Amino acid sequence: MRLLGKREVRVDSYFSLPTDLAAEMRSWSEFVCGEEYAVTLKSQSESVSTSLEHDEGQPFVVVRGGEGPLFFRALGAVVYAMAGNSDDVWPRVMRWRSLDE
Repeated sequence: MRLLGKREVRVDSYFSLPTDLAAEMRSWSEFVCGEEYAVTLKSQSESVSTSLEHDEGQPFVVVRGGEGPLFFRALGAVVYAMAGNSDDVWPRVMRWRSLDE
């Protein structure tokens, strides 16, 4: 499977309540595995993952993947689900090449 280009979006939140992203996406045909904020999705043309990370003690969710519709579908689901459990959610869209490219 050839993966399309890489994208990464950081989603910041106050994390007022926990959000189970895996439960939100478990019924998708592209769902491979996941628990809480960590999800792996795969289609024929791309892979997408979500993860909970920390920067100077502040948690945030990262959505990583290709340039196809699955990436945008996952990103929308993450933002929508997290908005239901937080006072404030905002995405930071970042584009860069990895050091090993």
